[in-house]
Amino acid sequence: MPTQNFPFAEGAFGPFGAPDVPQQFHIPGVQGAVFFVNANAGGTDDVSSPWPIVDNSICFNTLQGAIDACVANRGDTIYIKQGGETVTSTVLFNKAGIRVIVQRLGMAPSMRGEFTAIFSTTLTGDPTALISQPCYIEGLGFVGADTGTSFFEGAALLLRVDATSSATAKPFGVHLNQCRFPGWSLGNTSGIAMDGGTNVLIEDCYFEDAAFTHGIYMQGVVGHVQIKDCHFSLGTYAIKCGSFSDAGVNTQLEIGPGNNTIAPTKGVNSGSNAAKVTIFGNYWATAVGSTHDQTIDNMESDGYICVGNEYADEESDDE
Repeated sequence: MPTQNFPFAEGAFGPFGAPDVPQQFHIPGVQGAVFFVNANAGGTDDVSSPWPIVDNSICFNTLQGAIDACVANRGDTIYIKQGGETVTSTVLFNKAGIRVIVQRLGMAPSMRGEFTAIFSTTLTGDPTALISQPCYIEGLGFVGADTGTSFFEGAALLLRVDATSSATAKPFGVHLNQCRFPGWSLGNTSGIAMDGGTNVLIEDCYFEDAAFTHGIYMQGVVGHVQIKDCHFSLGTYAIKCGSFSDAGVNTQLEIGPGNNTIAPTKGVNSGSNAAKVTIFGNYWATAVGSTHDQTIDNMESDGYICVGNEYADEESDDE
């Protein structure tokens, strides 16, 4: 790939800056590498002068190429320049401890993933991306064409140990921040699916498509997961729960605070699946009696404790 230009202005890639990564983010004595992705090199949006030049040995035109160049647990960082990348095979986030950060421009955080996304129009039976290792992803969009015929419920992004094995305990330690799942009417029926995963944080992410039956789907060996400050619109439900291992005894999910929906999107579709879930401090745009797939009393009987939520009919006592 030819030599590329990237913006190194302070804040262009978020709080970490570029190209230097603060030493406190590295394992003592180990300096993480920095890589760059420009999927639209030479295009009209590929602004060059007066931005500095980056050595093409660390610049890639695909996100997968940059991930493959990373070394697990070294603290490597990938900066992605604005622009969408069309993929024909699932992007594998399979290197532990990497950070993927999208360029910050003069726009609201909710729009970063609209202009910088990985998407597919051909993966009708597979997710666009699969996360199997702990990582941090900020500002990236995920869009796909899977219509929901497989176990992962038509998601653009799948959190799972891999696409085919029966093991479901991983991934752990995944942090998604300000990512976007717009659907674009390409076929996805959800944004994220988790088939197993622990100590996962999903925050300030955006889920918006009329074809979504839910923004986030969870099942299997899931525990210590928090979903907070996320935004759900146009779809049927914000979150759907499948069958959890151990009849949900060790599920321990936190849905809140700060999640919000825009009508007609409703809250949580529990499927009457037993779990240990606290649903707290959210803003649901539907009436208290129709926000979830069950009444509040029945939700709580299945382990979904609702407290301090706001509803369209101004009820806030979850009764």
